[in-house]
Amino acid sequence: MASFDKRFIEILQKERKIYDRIVGTLSQKDKTVALVRVRNPLHLIALERRFQVVGEYPFIRSLGIECGLEEAILLGRMAEVEYVSAESRVSCLGVDFGADNALSFACKSGKLTGKGTTLCVMDTGVSPHSDLSIPKERIVGFVDMIDGANEPYDDNGHGTFVSGVAIGNGVLSGRKICGVASEANVFGLKVIGKDGESGTFKILDGMQWLFDNFRQYGISVVCMSFGAEPLEYADPLKIGAEMLAKSGIIVVAASGNSGENHLKSPAISSEIISVGAVDEMNKVADFTSRGIYNGVYRPDVYAKGVNVKGIKASGAYSTMTGTSASAPYIAGACCLLCEKYKNITPKQAKSMILSSAKNIDGNLVFSLDSV
Repeated sequence: MASFDKRFIEILQKERKIYDRIVGTLSQKDKTVALVRVRNPLHLIALERRFQVVGEYPFIRSLGIECGLEEAILLGRMAEVEYVSAESRVSCLGVDFGADNALSFACKSGKLTGKGTTLCVMDTGVSPHSDLSIPKERIVGFVDMIDGANEPYDDNGHGTFVSGVAIGNGVLSGRKICGVASEANVFGLKVIGKDGESGTFKILDGMQWLFDNFRQYGISVVCMSFGAEPLEYADPLKIGAEMLAKSGIIVVAASGNSGENHLKSPAISSEIISVGAVDEMNKVADFTSRGIYNGVYRPDVYAKGVNVKGIKASGAYSTMTGTSASAPYIAGACCLLCEKYKNITPKQAKSMILSSAKNIDGNLVFSLDSV
């Protein structure tokens, strides 16, 4: 084992093909699941024949492979392999559920309501709620990557809240508590468990499904109110989000709740819209993850994210603070853009969102009130 460790570290230092995270993981256990990215899609077939595959992600030229230390070294030395990494922990990015002192999003989008558009919420699920199901059912589909259920549900509440901020119609509150695109549809893609936690592979399962099926379900926007610590090279969540954007989906992601210089993935990508949080006075919330990544400042834009009121999975309403509440506000606005401009591209949508935002103390803050 000691000789393997030496060879392993040598590869890590000289070739940067195996991340230290997997070194640490395999020093504690005999086997783990590694994410292996290849240089050419054809190489996936060769790896499938030689190793035990537990996940397939052709949209980013990657496989989940169960391996031990010796197998990981072998993978790292293969010319076909670009890198080998361990699974990352992924978390929801909302905190402080409650019921008081809540900011309500007003329905002020004029004639645009998001009608005819579909938002995918990749999250903890989505539960039927009056604001999503009356006068017509707007939960138009549901896929569960966690437990394989067929009917919509949300055993955490986070995804339902996110859906409400983006597309809730305010029926239960007499339209006092209303989302941005009140007639848009929502597709629930459950990739996060009851505890608000997940891993890279479940998120990639969801991304792969979306990549394969978004056209069939008419999905034009996806909201990702989750994040993970980014890898410095070839981050899989970043690459996955970028592939979705390149395929034509407008990708909106929360920047994170870890403060300055702690951006989360996939919000580090320049190909998507990364969203931070401001308070009621349009001041950047201290918890918002922000900073420079690859020479560019993130997040791209800010929206309300402190004491935001939205729908509750078990009925009525609750409040949330976090960039999880800011991202769906922008995602809802993107649904409005898709309603108005049928063939809008992700780059055009991002440009329009940023150009419509107000520059407040050097930060772009978006609100429907200013559009």
